[in-house]
Amino acid sequence: MTLAGKKNHYNIKFLKGYGFSIKVKDSKIVLKNCYDPFSKPEIEEHFARTMPYEKIVVSGKGYISTEALSILSENNKHVILLDTFGKPQVFLSPMMDSLTATRYRMAQYDTFRNETKRKYLAHQIVKAKQFSFPIISKNLDNV
Repeated sequence: MTLAGKKNHYNIKFLKGYGFSIKVKDSKIVLKNCYDPFSKPEIEEHFARTMPYEKIVVSGKGYISTEALSILSENNKHVILLDTFGKPQVFLSPMMDSLTATRYRMAQYDTFRNETKRKYLAHQIVKAKQFSFPIISKNLDNV
């Protein structure tokens, strides 16, 4: 969520309430946010490619058009559906349709199945973090 007048540093749009919607109109994604049924809804229109959000989180009673889901997926945008208690129920992420990306993902899984490679990578990550935070690395040297 974003505070009024503040920039959304997580690039997430939260739609909730009765009557929220995500639809397509004139090749733009239309996000309609209804916090309560008695107030005027917030409506935003963006081209999917220039949309400032990476993820759209929805909760409540509303609808999402299949055309909007398709366009969001093509532009690498994620949609997360929450239940009434705020627990994630569905995470819709774009498909990796490139063979190269699929091979990379499979290689990552295979790497983490190998214990020696896994330990080496964990050591390298910790080492890199120590050098990026010099105060922490000095404190760790004394331990």
